[in-house]
Amino acid sequence: MIQIDQTKRQILSNSCLFCQDEFFQPPTNSLPKVGCCSYSPTFRLLEIANMALKDPLFLKEDVLSHPKAEVFPFSVKVHANIHSEFHKTNHSKLTKIEREDLQLSYSVCQYFEIGCTLDPSFKNNVCRTFICLTIEDSLNEDQKKELQYWTKTFQDEDRTFQLKHEANLKKLGLDLINNPTEVIDYFQSISLDL
Repeated sequence: MIQIDQTKRQILSNSCLFCQDEFFQPPTNSLPKVGCCSYSPTFRLLEIANMALKDPLFLKEDVLSHPKAEVFPFSVKVHANIHSEFHKTNHSKLTKIEREDLQLSYSVCQYFEIGCTLDPSFKNNVCRTFICLTIEDSLNEDQKKELQYWTKTFQDEDRTFQLKHEANLKKLGLDLINNPTEVIDYFQSISLDL
């Protein structure tokens, strides 16, 4: 039901191709069925480093300069496309969380076409490790333990990398808002412990 890809540091499931999770179904048949790829990914330093090394032009043009990019000092969030049908819904009486959940059901990740178009090393930790409850509930106890182990392992790797390189960039006075080119140069000039 799940596959642990230790080389590309991701958890996969063929069940995603035919998503059955209720939470991730589109609210109308006129919307594309994208499952959990309705998400707005936040790229942290691990993914940014991989992009800087493998495809700096993609990083510059399709992430940092993306029209829906929100650049933070040490991460970039690329907001999903929200289908125009969402704006026709009545969400005035919804709580903030209910409104966000509804909006998510009308959203599609910028990097989703027939599937994810991102190189696996460019996917953020959520995209590399998220397994919905429908799939998780179908796993036996050993598979659940394996899922938990690898999810934690990949999250720890991401967190460790983020903390180390964020501290280094701060010491150098660099960040993605003010010095994106220098941040790219930084990752291209060091030996990465990926």
